[in-house]
Formats: sequence, C-alpha cells, structure tokens
Amino acid sequence: MNLSQVGEFGLISLLNKDLIHSPAGVIAGIGDDAAVLQSSGDCWQLFTTDMMVEGIHFRLDWSGYSDVGYKALAVNISDIAAMGGRPTHGVVSIAVSEHTRVEDVVELYRGLREIARNYKVNLVGGDTVKSPGPLVINVALLGEVAAGKAVYRSGATPGDVIYTTGNLGTSAAGLYLLAHQVSCSPQLKDRVIRAHLRPEPRVAAGILLASLEGVSALDDNSDGLAAELREICRAGSVGCLVWEKAFPVLPEVRQLAAQVGASTLDWVMNGGEDYELLFTLRPDRRKAVEEALHRAGIPFTAIGVIVPEQEGLLIERRNGTREVITMKGYNHFTE
Repeated sequence: MNLSQVGEFGLISLLNKDLIHSPAGVIAGIGDDAAVLQSSGDCWQLFTTDMMVEGIHFRLDWSGYSDVGYKALAVNISDIAAMGGRPTHGVVSIAVSEHTRVEDVVELYRGLREIARNYKVNLVGGDTVKSPGPLVINVALLGEVAAGKAVYRSGATPGDVIYTTGNLGTSAAGLYLLAHQVSCSPQLKDRVIRAHLRPEPRVAAGILLASLEGVSALDDNSDGLAAELREICRAGSVGCLVWEKAFPVLPEVRQLAAQVGASTLDWVMNGGEDYELLFTLRPDRRKAVEEALHRAGIPFTAIGVIVPEQEGLLIERRNGTREVITMKGYNHFTE
C-alpha cells in the first residue's frame, strides 16, 4: 500500500497512536487546530505547526518571497485564533536551494517580520538547511489561552446555530485571478489576491468568542467550508444543515464568478484559505453573543444549524432543495 491509497487523513489516523507518554501535561493532543498543554499560572499553552511547500502551497511566479513568509506565519496564527488564543512565540525552519538569491531569503523574512510585528509574535529560532528541490518553510507556533477557555471543534450539539466571521470565497477568487488572465477592476483584483496571499487571522474574534458563554465549537476555515463543517460534525458526532442563500460573499466576487463561468458555491465550499472563523452557538445565547461581536466591530453571519448525526451534512440550495454536502477540498497524497 502506498500513500496515494490512504490519503492525508488516512495517514494521520494510522500515525495517531501511542504518541503521548507523559499525559499529565497534555490537555488535548492531535485532532484540533492546536494542541492544548498544561502551563503554570492562569493560562494554558497552545502549540501548532504548519508547513508550506513550493509548488503545492504556493508558486513563486504568483507570490513574492515576502508574501510566502507572511502567509507561512499567518496560517499558524489562524490555528491559535481557532482555539480562542493569542499567539506568542514561534520558530521558523526553511529548506532552500543554494542557488537561491540571498536577497530573496531576506525578503522572505521581511514578510515574516511584518506579520509577526502586527500580531506581537516573537520569532525566537528555527533551522536553515539545503534543499535539492523546492523551497519549504515550516513554522511552529506557541500561543496561550485562559485556563479552561480553549474552544474545541467537538462541542456542537443539535440546535446550535452555525456562524462564520467575514466573507467566504474571497481567497478562491484571488487564486482564480492568479491562475487566469481576466479583465476586472484593479480594486477587486488587489482585494481578492491579497486575501489569498496575505490572509488576516481573526485573533481578536477568537479571543472574544472564547470569553463568551454559549460558544460551543470553533474552527478556522483553511480547507473550505465543506471540509470545516465535516471536522466540526465529526468531532461532535453531529450533522449540519447550511443555507446557501445565507453565505456571505462579496457582490464583486459573485460578479467575477458569473463573468468567468465559475461557481461561487464551489469557491465557498471547496476553495479554502479564507481563514475566517467558523463557530457554533447555543441558541439561547445568540442575542448576547451577537451584540458582543457587533460592539467589537467583528462581521459575522448565521449560515446554518447543527442537526442530529443521522441527518448527515446537508446544504439547502437557493431553490429550497436539500443536497448532501460533497467534499472536494485538497487532500495530500491523493491529488
């Protein structure tokens, strides 16, 4: 058997055994956006890591080196945000060809420094090695969350309302414009391409949500709405029903999709990399939580409801018909 037969998630399930040998220090291990670890004082420690490989996660004919550095840290910060935490300290490792220009590596770190400064993250070390192949960058990031306040994927129950922050499908629109020659307004092009190359993690929203009673599950939208709904439902042994007509999509993104003959729904469900927060909320807490988000200036939209597991994962289309949600998101080793 080779990796193409088991896929990314099959491999993870095979490897996710007999890994914790000092359990007293581990509150939550593999299975969420970040591990949650015991720490002294009033906070728990969060720990996450993500790797980006040239040709898989980015192309240097589409991205500047500073964009690559920026995004490599951004995706990790988003994982910390998805636990309700604040990022603190990171280490960065790169594998790079000896033929790479020094100026390009400096530019990579300029992007890292920019987002680290924006989110007050200390970059405290890492590793640099020679690579005979593409550029690889890996970030490991620590964060902290108030003890007992981490929000997991697994807490949703039937009747909870499903929300997202911000807009969906914007990053996928940016990726489309990078890959195709399309005539559109410079303002739209800049906005959606920036959303793809330089996402803004929702740290403030995550911290606020973790502080509010009634928030039952939390995840970041890295792999597309369909994949993240599956993660929340699988973790909580529940199903979901989402409403296509409620999805928050920029009007310009809808117009772009119509112009090029693309599916806005596919960009939302399977495009991924919006790095908005997907969360579920007890229905009796809707008013209080929505008011808190409004006061903080955080955009949000109710997009569905959690249902019993046996009902499955469903989407109600604009015409009122219901369909099973199909998964088309990226899966390493099977693509």
